Amino acid sequence: MDKPKKEPIALHHEQQNHRLCLNCGFPNRQADTHCMYCQTNLVEDGGLFSWMRQTYYILRWRWQLKQKREHLNLTSRSSFLKAMCYFSLGLILSVAGIYFFTSSISENSFTNAIIALLLICYGFFTLRYLFWKK
Repeated sequence: MDKPKKEPIALHHEQQNHRLCLNCGFPNRQADTHCMYCQTNLVEDGGLFSWMRQTYYILRWRWQLKQKREHLNLTSRSSFLKAMCYFSLGLILSVAGIYFFTSSISENSFTNAIIALLLICYGFFTLRYLFWKK
């Protein structure tokens, strides 16, 4: 029979339901003998210094979680902004290329048509990079 997967407990539970690792501050269940995060041996400690250390680890742990959440939010915002910039650049290049191509046809200019085709290709590949990215 498989062992149940260990899951960390929430930080808002009462003090009696968990023990903090004195090495990393990870909250563990009372029945655990080793920390689920760093595998350090959990030793029962009491007194004022133990309480201060546990409080410090709880605050540090919450701060680290908050930093990770903020980093994820910034990453998702920046990726959206990056995608919008690629989309606008591809659209502008494609539209400019089409405009120059139509004007080069009316003027019978071969060099303007080549430049227009280059702009259309750059715009197409920019949009392709955005939509067909792995």
